[in-house]
Amino acid sequence: MKLISAVGVASAAAGASFLLPGPATAADVHCASDSGLDITVIDGRTACRAVTDTIGQARAAGFDGVGYANATLGAVALGIGAAGGVGASEGSGGMPIAIGLGPDAIALTALSGTGPPGDTLGIAIAVNGSRAQVSSAENTVVCLGSGAFAWNSATGASCLATPFGLRA
Repeated sequence: MKLISAVGVASAAAGASFLLPGPATAADVHCASDSGLDITVIDGRTACRAVTDTIGQARAAGFDGVGYANATLGAVALGIGAAGGVGASEGSGGMPIAIGLGPDAIALTALSGTGPPGDTLGIAIAVNGSRAQVSSAENTVVCLGSGAFAWNSATGASCLATPFGLRA
């Protein structure tokens, strides 16, 4: 009976450590760029950079991670890195989105197209050590690891990597 109680108490303590807020270990950084600005913010291991030409819009954020966004020719780019992840997006036209969540997660989206941002959408999301990539120059989507998703609206190509396998 004591073993069951010990396991129950240990489980409750472990669960509470995930649910209760803890001290912040890094600052959150946000970068927004319009009209040809190049904005970079670095705070320890957390960073973001947003770069545009005169008509692009770029937004990047780092939440204990690294976010990067580069928008040209009217693109609207978003890059988010959180909890040790990297999200990097760049586009000449279209809307590239890259989100890296968790340690060593890398998400990359690179779109090269013209037209309004809604015409071409590329999304790459990587979680906990996984890799996700969308490249319109090579017409490829790549998912590696146990938690990755990539989709290119221009080609319809997509992939999903889970602990149970890869679906393309």
